Amino acid sequence: MSLISPESGFALWAVLLGGAAFAAWAEHTRWGHRLSGVLIAILLAMVLSNLRLIPQSSGVYDSALEYLVPVAIPLLLFDANLRRIVRETGRMMVVFLVGTVGTVAGAVVGVHLIDLGESAPELAGVFSATYIGGGLNFVSVAQATGFTDGSQMSASVAADNLVTALYIVAVMALPSIAWLRRLIPSPLEDREEAAFAADEAEEGAEAPRPGTDGPAPAHGPPPPFRIFDACLALALAFAISALGFAVAERLGVPDFAILFITAFALVPANVFPALTRHLTGHMELGMIAVYMFLFVLGATADVWSMIGSALPITLFALVIVGVHMVVTVAVGGLLRFDLAEIIIASNACVGGSSSAGPIAAARGWRELVTPGILLGAFGNAIGTFIGVALTRWLGG
Repeated sequence: MSLISPESGFALWAVLLGGAAFAAWAEHTRWGHRLSGVLIAILLAMVLSNLRLIPQSSGVYDSALEYLVPVAIPLLLFDANLRRIVRETGRMMVVFLVGTVGTVAGAVVGVHLIDLGESAPELAGVFSATYIGGGLNFVSVAQATGFTDGSQMSASVAADNLVTALYIVAVMALPSIAWLRRLIPSPLEDREEAAFAADEAEEGAEAPRPGTDGPAPAHGPPPPFRIFDACLALALAFAISALGFAVAERLGVPDFAILFITAFALVPANVFPALTRHLTGHMELGMIAVYMFLFVLGATADVWSMIGSALPITLFALVIVGVHMVVTVAVGGLLRFDLAEIIIASNACVGGSSSAGPIAAARGWRELVTPGILLGAFGNAIGTFIGVALTRWLGG
């Protein structure tokens, strides 16, 4: 029994939205930013459900799982203009694609090295998707493959956050490795170091390091929120979801509805860019849906089951990012890419736009900020397809 019964629909929807609000708020605090709103949403729900304040199963959860992810996908992909991405990322797209191959290779290696049980294909799919795209792809692949075990999903998100943090520390240390700089030169980092040395000589040791005054804004101030735009974005998202499910059902492959929705979600930004270019509010609405979905997953998780599966899943994630880093750096070096380009393209894979852009700005590599952000968006566009394909292939 729980304090709020499974039949208390209004109360449970209030809890779901309240949990999403708390996760979004915490994301902007110092401690919450380190954990990420994604992990906070799951942990909060786990605490509430395992203390029996909310139920671990309910028809409300079933409705949320059915509708939230399909609607979130279009809302979060309305800005994914592939032509712009290819045009503005230039040669870094090659490194990003090499990193994508490294991620898939790491997932395959990890499945053969670590005993993940019957969930190995699904875990390979969700982790390859998130280390090519991001959290949206993680939940999309989970939905498409029927991987909704709350305990394992919670352990997976916790492992993903830990390993991503370790990866960012490791990859940002690469320019400090002397022998690697000799093998893979970085004119961008050399220029930034020379500018820093010049500033120190002129202004003293207290001079700020170029670029460390915060990330350069990529798109300027956000446009004002308009009710018309929000309603239009929701209408398009629901229409795209309905079309995706209808086509999948018509073709006799209902399990692949998420893939059709993802494909159709790319149409407005790439075929009718004028329709979505000035939309406002769709990213925020999409993130609300994602936070609520993750809160539901946390509510259905059993703490002891999660702890039991956390170690092998964490090791699996470490293998994936380890292989990804080795492949990306080695091949990028052989192709004579700048080490800074390799680092930001790799960040766009594993950390996504929210990592690649700010890190490029913080290091003083200003010309890599926009390519890093756009490559992260490209990963969102392709990650789900690759994750589902890998799951099907490994699952036979």
